[in-house]
Order: sequence, then structure tokens, then C-alpha cells
Amino acid sequence: MYGYRQCPEGHYPYTIKPGDTLNYIAFRLETSVSRIIAANPGIDPYNLQVGQIICIPACPPNHRPIIIQPGDTLYQLSQKYGVTIESILEANPSVDPNYLRVGQRICIPSACGLR
Repeated sequence: MYGYRQCPEGHYPYTIKPGDTLNYIAFRLETSVSRIIAANPGIDPYNLQVGQIICIPACPPNHRPIIIQPGDTLYQLSQKYGVTIESILEANPSVDPNYLRVGQRICIPSACGLR
């Protein structure tokens, strides 16, 4: 149908499903509509096609995407990456600090300037 799409570094492909809207995709994938539109020049946000592949930004600039693994906690991640728990939560406002889901994507801010 639409085939494979190569997304730039820091982005990952997402295939449009029935009923998807950019608002729903942004909410579900913990990003913003404006970031999705910026990552997909020429996209018509009012005419998404099932099977269409778009690129989803993994994280804002100066952040690294990670995938939550079993046993991960915000404290452990803050120590591992040299950032504060507060900065992780600021970068991921929809994350429940008491419940990290295995497989969940979050953004870790750069440690530069935070110490």
C-alpha cells in the first residue's frame, strides 16, 4: 500500500490505523501534534490514510529516547543518566512517576547544564 518509510535519526515510523487522528496519535505516543507535523512536511492532518506511514519524533532536541525495561525506576534512570528526577518528569509530562510501563518510550534530557 504505502510501503516502507525511512525516518530520520531520532524518529520512528508509525503506520496510520483506522480511526487515527493526529491528536490521538500525539496523545497515545506522548508527543505533540506540532512535532508530528514538523517531522512530516506536506502531511495533510485532515486526510490521514490507513496504511500511510508517518515519522514520529522520539524526543525533543538535547534529549535521548529510551525504552523502559523491567525494574526501571525514575531514581535509577536519574542516576544512570546523571539528571534529576524532576528533569525527567518535565520532559515527559504524561508519565506517571509511580508507574513506569515496560516498553514505554520516555525522553531523557541531556545532563549538560543540569548540574
